[in-house]
Amino acid sequence: MRASPSPADVSISWRPFFLRPNTPKEGTPKDPNTPPERRASPRLKAAGAKVGIDFTGLTDRYPNSTTVHTLMAYALEHDGAGVQNALAEVTFRHYFTDGKYPNDENLRAAAVEAGVKDPDAAMTYANDPTNQAVMKNEARFYSSQGVSGVPFFIINGKPAASGAQPPSHFKSLLERALVQSK
Repeated sequence: MRASPSPADVSISWRPFFLRPNTPKEGTPKDPNTPPERRASPRLKAAGAKVGIDFTGLTDRYPNSTTVHTLMAYALEHDGAGVQNALAEVTFRHYFTDGKYPNDENLRAAAVEAGVKDPDAAMTYANDPTNQAVMKNEARFYSSQGVSGVPFFIINGKPAASGAQPPSHFKSLLERALVQSK
């Protein structure tokens, strides 16, 4: 919505969804015979390059993202949507570009970089089994509602778009939502 002024107050928040819901806590190793530079498809690398993302393929495991999602929920609840969004960007960069697996040490560093006010409390929250169960249940809910991939966008509680979309599409969706909310 940076492209045009709007009377709407738009807030972005991230919700849990598991691409690989049965991944063990320690993650699943990627094929050791595939070199990092070939782990990301040429199409993905080209799309990323257009928006300044370098998909390096350096991380050697597919993650179990339960702790990440629980940390994201903490950030939203305690520090707001802006910090949660910054945390998402940092964790994506860590994983997809820097080759940092989202273990506790790297997640804490991401929380600090993103501006989480109390990273120790955030990590305690993120590792609490009760809080993780809430995230797993929420992810199951979204799956039951038809979410089958990422990114998936919900506007005003209704499914709006799946997959990467151009800014013009979001502008149209948000303008339509604004009209419908009047």
